[in-house]
Amino acid sequence: MKKIFYSFLFLIFSSLAFMSCDVEEFLNEPQPTDEVAKVTPELALVGMYGAYRDFYGGGHDVATAKSFGLGADVMGRDLQVPDFNWYIFEHRWDIVESPNARRNNYVWEMCYELIFHANNLMYVLETNPNGMDQAKIDAYRGQALTMRALGYFDLIRTFQFTYAKNPNLPGVPLDLSATDSEPKGRGTVQQVYNQMYADLNEAISLMTTERYGVKYRANINVAKGILARVALEKQDYPLAAQMAADAQVGFPLMSNTDYVAGFNDFNNAEWIWGFPFVNAENWGFASFYSFIDHERPAGYADIYVNSAFYDLFGDNDIRKSLIVTTGQPLASGKMYRTRKFRDLADLSGHMVCMRASEMKLIEIEAMAHADLAGAKQELLDFQLLRDPDAVLSAAADLNAFVEEVLIERRKELYGEIGTDFFDLKRHQKSMQRVGNATRAVVGYGVFDVVPATSNKWNMLLPQNEIDRNPNISEADQNPVD
Repeated sequence: MKKIFYSFLFLIFSSLAFMSCDVEEFLNEPQPTDEVAKVTPELALVGMYGAYRDFYGGGHDVATAKSFGLGADVMGRDLQVPDFNWYIFEHRWDIVESPNARRNNYVWEMCYELIFHANNLMYVLETNPNGMDQAKIDAYRGQALTMRALGYFDLIRTFQFTYAKNPNLPGVPLDLSATDSEPKGRGTVQQVYNQMYADLNEAISLMTTERYGVKYRANINVAKGILARVALEKQDYPLAAQMAADAQVGFPLMSNTDYVAGFNDFNNAEWIWGFPFVNAENWGFASFYSFIDHERPAGYADIYVNSAFYDLFGDNDIRKSLIVTTGQPLASGKMYRTRKFRDLADLSGHMVCMRASEMKLIEIEAMAHADLAGAKQELLDFQLLRDPDAVLSAAADLNAFVEEVLIERRKELYGEIGTDFFDLKRHQKSMQRVGNATRAVVGYGVFDVVPATSNKWNMLLPQNEIDRNPNISEADQNPVD
């Protein structure tokens, strides 16, 4: 998990292109150095974000941080890969069968690379603050803590069941210092959540919304948004509701005109966090848009929409207008595709990482545990923005209402953050693909139920980690069915 400083510098220098487009202020901050000892906080900051935005895991289905969410999306029920193409192994869940699978190695390496760079940023702030004032040091440290917590959140929900199942289950190794090279064991889920809470609470206490309110950095809204995600997973509903409400401040829900514009511009008022690109930086066939944008002139266009998901939308829901027929037979699995995500003409479409709608839906789900009637009204207000025919929920109890919120999350957030897969896992629900699904989870038939208790929900630890970490052995590997 530890990387040498020279690798660190290489990634920083290769990531300098990340500061283009309307983020030119970055270009004047990091200046390359020939001496490791002279790494500045600005360089370390760039390396940290580059480790997240531009990580490459050795294949087109594991390129950049967007592959994390898209890979999880096709593991759920709503998006599918009918042909043998990129993301087919995720869609069939083949990737859970081997410790040498590309995706489990990608998630492990990307997250620990991010954690490494976050730790290094904090180390550089302590050893070479480079004349920064305390407010800027605090802001940089806050960003590092936020990104470290994000890395651990994606790790723990990939390699273990949800917190509510059993917080004493094995977690993932906690690396918390750039100078501590001692390999760590798995610890527990509880320890990972304790660390994420500590990191995010400290980050929020350190950051302000002044100079660091730009969307391509993990500002205070992003820190609160990530804490809302973590708290929701932990079933800490009061905290989840509060953090989600706070994260939305200053980010109004987009109009329907903006909603159908292609999800390609981080200047959209609703986007809380995202990364810009310019044409020279685009990932070509490995781009997120390559797989899901069927109008892109260069791409695989291999991800389609399941017919059962299409049927969830009301006829006048603006979001339904973005799912169009292809002329292919229903049974082919290719009858529907989405126009939600459309690359820009020069293939420089931006990367959306968090937006206010996600936070509003977290707030509604969490709020329902204390005020069901109020949550029902909040959900209706949200739905009416997209569907004029929406009506107040008639759910008889909390569980029934939460089911409605989970459907709304699927309709609103598909293709963005792996919503359906991770929500099923978070609520410990079984999965069944219906509609015009053509691919089954490995070991099951197309329309079989994958039980919530199956070990297939958790990826196996990478074999490389077991081989090189003396504190993780084969006995520490996740069990298989």
